[in-house]
Amino acid sequence: MSSHAKKTTKLSLKRLLLANPWGFVIPLLTGVAATLAGVGLLGLSGWFISAAGLATALGGALVFNYLTPGAIVRGLAILRTAGRYGEQVTAHNHLLGLLRTLRLWVWDQRVAKDAANLHEQSRGDLLQRLVSDLDQIIRWPLVVFLPWIYALLAYAAVAIFAYFILPSLLWPLSIAALFHVFVVPYVCGHFASHAVHVGQILGVHRRSRYVSFFSALITLTIRGHWDDYAQRLGQLDERQRKTEIRIQQAVSLGRLLSYGVTILLIASSFYLLSAFTPETQRWTLIDGVQGTWVVGFVLSILAVNELVLPLVQSFVAQGQSQVGLRRLNQLHQDAQGQPENKTQAIHRMSFKHWRGFHAPSGMGNQAIDFCAQAGESIWLRGASGSGKSTLLASIAGDCLSSGDALINNEKCDLYSNQSYQAQLSYLPQSPYIFQQSISANLRLGNPESTDDELWSVLEAVALADWAKSLPNGLETLLSSQGRNLSGGQRKRLALARLLLRQSPVLLLDEPFDGLDKATIETICHSLENDYKPDILILVSHVGSRIGDNSRVIEL
Repeated sequence: MSSHAKKTTKLSLKRLLLANPWGFVIPLLTGVAATLAGVGLLGLSGWFISAAGLATALGGALVFNYLTPGAIVRGLAILRTAGRYGEQVTAHNHLLGLLRTLRLWVWDQRVAKDAANLHEQSRGDLLQRLVSDLDQIIRWPLVVFLPWIYALLAYAAVAIFAYFILPSLLWPLSIAALFHVFVVPYVCGHFASHAVHVGQILGVHRRSRYVSFFSALITLTIRGHWDDYAQRLGQLDERQRKTEIRIQQAVSLGRLLSYGVTILLIASSFYLLSAFTPETQRWTLIDGVQGTWVVGFVLSILAVNELVLPLVQSFVAQGQSQVGLRRLNQLHQDAQGQPENKTQAIHRMSFKHWRGFHAPSGMGNQAIDFCAQAGESIWLRGASGSGKSTLLASIAGDCLSSGDALINNEKCDLYSNQSYQAQLSYLPQSPYIFQQSISANLRLGNPESTDDELWSVLEAVALADWAKSLPNGLETLLSSQGRNLSGGQRKRLALARLLLRQSPVLLLDEPFDGLDKATIETICHSLENDYKPDILILVSHVGSRIGDNSRVIEL
């Protein structure tokens, strides 16, 4: 079991945040530097154009270099744009690391899952669901966490600016920050968080229904259930449409409230910065406050408003991430404990009332009593469907079983017992060939094998001449699941991999299926001489010399 799988834990947003804190700090510092340099993001959403126009107009009225404000604003816009690109690049690197963490976590859950039920996590629709959930979760850092931090830091920068203009401006600024950053997003989330969760679940359900619809289209048409199915799909569409409307209404309300808070902040700031002069019947700036600073302060508030607007949508991404986490945590499995006593080299195996069966169906072989000792070969025979393969898989510890198993005269639980499984080699009917070179596939059996040993084991399974005819020999890359090999070649390559292990017990399920007599004879000769195991248990419907010399057990 991998080191990851020994400590499987449930996912949480906090855990993901702490998985790689520097991944957040680097893009955070990049964004903050650009934000502070831009005095509150003057370059966002075209505000730099308005800033340039107002600054130059005010500069002309007060008779000073009117080109300077425009140049400064444009320079800050360029800095902000560069900062945004830097932020995206560094955040992208972090998200790749976060995605790696999530993928490792999903793999850990598969490792920890009961092997008999692993088929439940191998369906195509589940894999599609995993991809969708991961996509939702990795949006959380940029859409939820970082915008909230940016808004706080931007308000802090504007607060420093306000303090130098007039300390009393800190009061309305603090109240506006409270509403922008906390109150408005909370209100929007309170009214729409349930709709976000429902919308996510409905979206996943709709995708699965549409996929099943295409796969069952002919059946629905023939049996005349098309109208009913179409009606149910229409109901799902209508429910999701109403959910999306509710979410958009909450977002629009939040944006409206944010604009209202910004307008009130500007109005209260003008009230504090100005005084009514009865003589002139006009509002004028109080003593010590310069007009250019006031304009800069107002533009900074407008820029901060652009930063806080995404916060009203953060509850959407928050809800989507929580749904993704909840669905991923449904895969959570506690790591399976392994027996403390290690199995020694096996020299005797005894089974009483032994029956192997599969978890979904409960189907398997009839209960049987038999034993196998060192130096003995057993040929399991029986009619098709009698449970020969299931019995062999249960002996290998790969499927569920009932009855008693005594290994070296000691009672032992075989199922998913890694200590026991390390003492045997098991060849199933459909062995797995990895998308690696021939040598890499073989060395999975024994990483220390030399090239000479690889050629010897290929000779033992009658694959040496084939491998030598390939342009790259042992370094020939095989396709995924060995699709560029015939069924017999896949079976023999997997057998060669097992023979390199030199395990005391060898379990073979239909090793001669699809092979000619000469190849079968070569493999039998190898199993009786150079690669002879202490105990051999064979399932085969094809007669062979090794079968003829084995003790036959009929099922």
